[in-house]
Amino acid sequence: MSFLAEQRIARIRPRGSKLFLPNLFLFAACFAMAFFGGRLTEQWQYTLLWVGSGSVAFFFWFIPLLRFMSTFLDVTTTRVLYRSGLLGQKRREVSLTLIKDVQLTKGRTISIIIDGQEPIVIPGIAKHKTVAVEIDRLAAAL
Repeated sequence: MSFLAEQRIARIRPRGSKLFLPNLFLFAACFAMAFFGGRLTEQWQYTLLWVGSGSVAFFFWFIPLLRFMSTFLDVTTTRVLYRSGLLGQKRREVSLTLIKDVQLTKGRTISIIIDGQEPIVIPGIAKHKTVAVEIDRLAAAL
């Protein structure tokens, strides 16, 4: 009887370019604070500026940043695990022995075909071609 420990081969996050638009929103909120900071005359205008800039920073920068940081693809010696969503709520994992095929589709998307189940679709992973080839190679080796 063999007791092989599962070892993580790679943890891959989405491409960093997914944070371009959220960082642009953060820049716009900071620019609005800096530009209008000394030009307003009424207290309610300052309150509105702080609430507006804080809301833009929270909803359009912080929430996408949390989603980005909690999305990853783990490839181990025995399985593939994909977590996504806000705080990693969606989780799909499959054993390498059940993988039938690994395909590349449009838009840098990896599709893992599983025997008798719905395929796992992994969008926006960096170096998607290399990752797909390595997952396919690992699955074929078992």
